[in-house]
Order: sequence, then structure tokens, then C-alpha cells
Amino acid sequence: MQSPLGSHKGLERVELEPGLVAHRCPETLGHWIPLENYQNWHAAQPAEEPTHEMVSVKAEVSEFDDVPKQCPESGAVMMRYRVGHGLPFRIDRSRTGGVWLDAGEWEALKSCGLHRLTHRISTAPWQQAVRQQDMEATVHAQLEERLGEDLLQRLTALRAELANHPQRDAALAFLKGGGKA
Repeated sequence: MQSPLGSHKGLERVELEPGLVAHRCPETLGHWIPLENYQNWHAAQPAEEPTHEMVSVKAEVSEFDDVPKQCPESGAVMMRYRVGHGLPFRIDRSRTGGVWLDAGEWEALKSCGLHRLTHRISTAPWQQAVRQQDMEATVHAQLEERLGEDLLQRLTALRAELANHPQRDAALAFLKGGGKA
């Protein structure tokens, strides 16, 4: 198999994790993970559900993130999927189910506990959640610009406090100016 990047050198067999055989590009250090290898490794993992909270990890976007890549197995152009959950890069998935990760991406996924969820990243629900996170971040940034960081933090705390308060409606009416203190 040839690397989908660089000068398309032959891929070298490596073990990303105990029991997970992948193929690394000797030039770019990216990894090709065939679907069957990932499925076999994943099936051997403990049953608990991994967490995937929004995190801030020092994950950089590869210089190859925007480069269309061809599947090392089929030669077809792979589809790109945004990871989200605090990670800025995209993974490339082949119609064969195999995944290409640029250098450092496996380590970034692993540091967030997402390496065990790689098979879900290309699904519609995952991609919808990524778009939702982006929309919420945009709204938050706009509110912060308009209201200031301090006021937005106080309003966010107040919103959380009022969420289940028995007198929520009265408090909201007061904030709207319809009630007297």
C-alpha cells in the first residue's frame, strides 16, 4: 500500500496500540487504519463507554488537513469528517471503512478518549453534534462581544440557577422590568 500523501511512499506496518495494527507513512508520519484491524481492536477493549467531553488539547491541524487523499486500499478519494469535541482537525475515511489520520491525530484522539470512538466520527449524529457545537460557540462569542465577558458569565450562572427554580417566571418577569423588587 502507498501513502496517500507526500511522494506516495510505501506504508510501514506499526502497532498503534497493543493489538491495533496500522500502517504509517515514513515521510509524513500519518497512519492508515484498516477497518478490520480497528474493529478487531475495538471489540477487545473493555466494555465501559468512553467519555468525550469538550476538551482543550494541544492538537494542531496538519498541513495536510485540506489535501484530498486517496484510499491506500481502493484508490478512491476519501471523505473528510470533522472531529469536533475541542479538536480542530478532520479525519479521512474511505468507502472501505478504513481511516487516515495525519501525524499526531491518533495521539490527540487518545488524549481525549476519542480513539475508541473513531468509528462514530463519520456518522450523521456525530457530524450534527459538531455543527451544533459550532453554532453554540458562535452564539456565545457574539454574546460575549455584545455583553462583555463578565456580564455573560453572571447571566450564564443566573440562567443555570433559574432553570429549575420554582419562581422562575416571577424572576424572569422581574428581569424584564415587569415586577418591582
